Amino acid sequence: MAVWHPRIIESARVKYIGVVEALESDIKTRVVKPGDRLPPQRQIANDLGIDLTTVTRAMNEAAKRGLVDAQAGSGTFIAQTAFTNYNSIHITEGKPLDLSMNNPPIPSHLNLEQDIAATLNELSASSSKPLHHLSYQETAGHPDDREAGGVWLAQKLEKVSADLILIASGAHSAIYSILSYLQRTGAKSILAPELCYPGLRSIADHLQLDVFSVAMDESGIIPDDLERVIKKHQPDAFYFTPNIDNPTTATLMLERRLQLAELAREHDLKLIEDDPYYPFLDKPLPALYSLAPELTWHIATVSKCLSPALRVAYVVAPQLDDALSLAEEMRISSIMAPPLMSAVVARWIRTGHITHIVDAIKAENIKRQELANAILDTQKLLTNPVAPHLWLQLPKGARALDFSERASRIGVSVVPSTAFVSTRSRVQAVRVSLGGASDYPALRHGLTLLADLCDAKQTRSKSII
Repeated sequence: MAVWHPRIIESARVKYIGVVEALESDIKTRVVKPGDRLPPQRQIANDLGIDLTTVTRAMNEAAKRGLVDAQAGSGTFIAQTAFTNYNSIHITEGKPLDLSMNNPPIPSHLNLEQDIAATLNELSASSSKPLHHLSYQETAGHPDDREAGGVWLAQKLEKVSADLILIASGAHSAIYSILSYLQRTGAKSILAPELCYPGLRSIADHLQLDVFSVAMDESGIIPDDLERVIKKHQPDAFYFTPNIDNPTTATLMLERRLQLAELAREHDLKLIEDDPYYPFLDKPLPALYSLAPELTWHIATVSKCLSPALRVAYVVAPQLDDALSLAEEMRISSIMAPPLMSAVVARWIRTGHITHIVDAIKAENIKRQELANAILDTQKLLTNPVAPHLWLQLPKGARALDFSERASRIGVSVVPSTAFVSTRSRVQAVRVSLGGASDYPALRHGLTLLADLCDAKQTRSKSII
């Protein structure tokens, strides 16, 4: 068993990262191998002439990257899995490729951090009331920001009064507040597609709402099954994503939207329409809010078409009384949406900059989908050319949870279908989010690994030591 000889990469941005990068380099070049011992931290500090705290930070970072294992009473060793990542995929700063988080991709020519900073400067310079967005706001949002939200929503919802619009701290917060309001007014159960946003189930469980699932096909929810479940369980509300569903990417066709509106009216079923991807659509379809406004809560977050850092979601209530009641629920859970973020988004809406950003992200989605279609078996894919994610159906006999675990072991994180099940589903698939890769080579390599993993002949069982 060898012992690592400490060194430091002088070009690193900080000393502790220099230590980690030196260790990482020695692992890649096989100078050290799994099971080799590292010297005690105090010895490393003395050998390199740095503080002990710097070495401790380096070892913590190395552990996060999966490079070392610390064993109480025995010391620190090169991790047994340290070679795995470097044999399978190019890794940025030693981290596996994360294709699990559904972040929108950021095109190389965009710099949203600079855009946000510049917009804040513009707001400060142009405001007659400098503290306007540095103070507590109305829970529903500042009237100017809600009016801007109405402008943004006008592309799909006609003639919506700003009085019906509220600004929430993201879609998750909006869903929580809506369900909390419905539960307080007597709701006992809700419907959801058999595969849907995982946060919905968590919220429903917290609020003690029963959840019943509606069957889906490649075009989304099946109206006949929706009618069956409504008659059987008499639910109070139905949550769904009409466009580029998460996770399946299905978009409801017009005929099904009309059927859904008719069923909602027939059974007095409240609709919760979560619609984050509408701005990406080439051929927009009418929102359910336009078809059944008296029954529909419409949610439009900017997290999926701009950035999750902007915790802004516009909520349109069915009636004015509903809007006022929802504001009370929101005040309890979050007080208000972040005023500075709301102001930035409102400014982008008024100047048209939001369209520039959305179009750039949409174009990036298209490029990444083309790359995925060139690598993965298209017969197994459910996707949309403008979506930030895809739904990879697994070969017969494969289990989604096993597949995601094997993918993780070779350095690629994806989400198994089990994470999206509302009550029950036999679907075995994984969601692959294309925005997580920082560049095309990393995405290409990660998708190639997933394609290989789909081939049963190349699937390896977990090693047992």
